[in-house]
Order: sequence, then C-alpha cells, then structure tokens
Amino acid sequence: MKFSLRRLNPFFIAVLAGCSASAIAIIVVASNQSDSNESDVVLDQPGVYQEPGIGTNAPVVGKQMKPADVRDLNDQVVNTASFFTDGKPALINYWFSNCQPCKREMPALQDAFTKYGAQVNFIGINTQDSFEVATSFIEDLGIDYEILRDPNGESVVANGVSTFPNTFFVNAAGTIIKQVAGELTADDISSALKELGVS
Repeated sequence: MKFSLRRLNPFFIAVLAGCSASAIAIIVVASNQSDSNESDVVLDQPGVYQEPGIGTNAPVVGKQMKPADVRDLNDQVVNTASFFTDGKPALINYWFSNCQPCKREMPALQDAFTKYGAQVNFIGINTQDSFEVATSFIEDLGIDYEILRDPNGESVVANGVSTFPNTFFVNAAGTIIKQVAGELTADDISSALKELGVS
C-alpha cells in the first residue's frame, strides 16, 4: 500500500499544480476584463479634478439674463429679451418631460400663475422635447402659462443651465434675483416672488 501511494503522489502533485495554475490564469483574465469595463471617470491627479465632471449651474444671481432665441409652440422665434418689455418681473422655469421633479413642481407653478399671473410673467422653457411631446405633456397637466422650446440649447448655454428643473426669478430690468436648482414647492415660489416685490 505504501508503495502505490508513493507512486501516485507525483501524479496528484502535478494535477494540483495544474489546477492552481488554471485558477490563477482565470483570476488574472477576469481581473483584466473588469478593469476594461469600469466607468469612464478618469482620476488624472487624485484630489485635483475628475472627468467627466458633475453638472454645475453657472453663478448667475445678480447678472442680467442673457438673451437667446427660443421658439413658441407655433414654431415661431421668440427672443427672451422680450420677456422684460412690459415692466413686469418674470419666473423662468427650465424643464423637460422625462424629468420627474419638473413634472412634480408644475402644478405648484400653475397655481402660482393663477394667483400671480397678472403681476409676473410665467415662462416655461422646454429643453429637450419635440413640439408634439411638449404640447401633449402640458395639456395633460393643465398648464396654461407660456411655454417655449429651446431646441438648440441656445438659452440653456447662454445662461449656464446644466441641471433640471432650474428656475430663475428675474426682476423687470432682466436681472436674475434668485436661482433655484431643483424642485419648487408653493412656499418656495411665494417666498422668491416676495423677493421680487410681488405679494
């Protein structure tokens, strides 16, 4: 019995060595594959900056809203400078239909328009949807303040908007008094309008 075990030991050792080598090879290959599937985020210098970066809105409070050509729902060009020709301040809300916070805040915007619309220009600027989608969306929600489209991103780029929803509260001279990035509540709207002198 001892003789046969001695003769088999080198065979078992060879099998174990082969299995170990195979396992190591599989781990190395899997590790290389997972490296190639990692995120596109590149940390060039740890602690300095990352690419791609996280979207950040430009600091626009206290600055003039930059004019841009947008389109109404009849596909006619409207320059945003026209928002400030009637002596009224404006609430300008950037949105799109697949943005759930945009959708959730729209009833509050509609209610505020019903209450303050005679004193404030309420304008929604759709940033991504087709005419058909934007029109269907606002009809479903019962929105009747002015809706415009920014199909080329001209107003978004001019005013440094990168997150949605995004709302500017602008005085009658076209100066941005307050910017809210994120979902608005009825209280948020009332409070910001008070800063514009509307009550």
